[in-house]
Amino acid sequence: MGLFSRSKPEVIATGQEIDEAGRALAHGDDGPANRLCDRADKDSQRVAMAILAASVDHTPPSGH
Repeated sequence: MGLFSRSKPEVIATGQEIDEAGRALAHGDDGPANRLCDRADKDSQRVAMAILAASVDHTPPSGH
């Protein structure tokens, strides 16, 4: 690939998909996160980390 290649990068998961999977994960549902990671194949670790980061935004505060 050249420096000025005009090919578009492959979209593995959109920001909205990551956010929705993070919200579901924060509420105990790992199904959407698992589906996104399975779809990501070789990039599943990157997607998983993004979902974990998004889940922090949706985790209810603890009573401590």
